[in-house]
Amino acid sequence: MAHVRKQIRDAVVTLLKANVSLVSRRVFASRVYALTTPDLPAVTVYTGSESSSLMTIGARTMSRELSLQVDLYVRFVDTFDDKVDAIAVQVEEAIANDFNIGGLAKSAVLTSTEIEYTGEAEQPIGIARLTFLVQYITTINDVEQAR
Repeated sequence: MAHVRKQIRDAVVTLLKANVSLVSRRVFASRVYALTTPDLPAVTVYTGSESSSLMTIGARTMSRELSLQVDLYVRFVDTFDDKVDAIAVQVEEAIANDFNIGGLAKSAVLTSTEIEYTGEAEQPIGIARLTFLVQYITTINDVEQAR
């Protein structure tokens, strides 16, 4: 098994591949690989910061809050805003319809959306970053099993 954090990332990738038809299954579990024009539109899924705390004093149960980033990459053309919003609809609805991410989480809620443009790729691209707060529970001594 793997850390629940990785299981959540993998489950979201699988969920989005099945439900975000506008990217033709181009959903990647990383933000490291460079995307080229033929790869677009595409989605990357990765985790950022995570905070955790004991649920009760003396307990062995940890409440965790994970920042899950879903980046939408679209070639920057006149219809960028429309395309990115259409993909965002599919992403947001897919996660909302499985807000417990296959039983791994207690909730997953969209907390912010940021949109930026870059000319560093072969062709200018626009990126929309959707940030979800994912709450999940583990025990202190078993971080591979969601509770």
